[in-house]
Amino acid sequence: MWRRRTGIAGVLLLLAASLTTHAGAEPCNTAAKRIEMTASLRHAAEDRPVNVTFATRADGVKLPAALIEKYPEEITVILQHEFDRLVVTDDGFEVGLWFKRKYARLTVPFDAVRSLWDDAVQMCASGRPGEQ
Repeated sequence: MWRRRTGIAGVLLLLAASLTTHAGAEPCNTAAKRIEMTASLRHAAEDRPVNVTFATRADGVKLPAALIEKYPEEITVILQHEFDRLVVTDDGFEVGLWFKRKYARLTVPFDAVRSLWDDAVQMCASGRPGEQ
């Protein structure tokens, strides 16, 4: 288990319907991609962004009901400078973020991840359920 805490509370967020994907991007649900996602997330505190798009209603996802209501299918978060207590495991990650000055602890299993970008490089892309 790995933890990272930034100094100042806050978060740089991009809430989007989806990210544009490259036709050649591999699915996020393979064992090799899980290893790459784990490595990328562990570098999120460095001076480069890690963008994660995930299904808000997938099994194991925990986030405030207001966010699920506002983003019923998926949400994208950008981890770069300001986030709190990032914990990366073999199965997913947890992170503290601020949404309109309200703190929330998110839990995201890798099975819920639809795309992950490390800086400007797309690591993986998965379609919506049933599209693969």
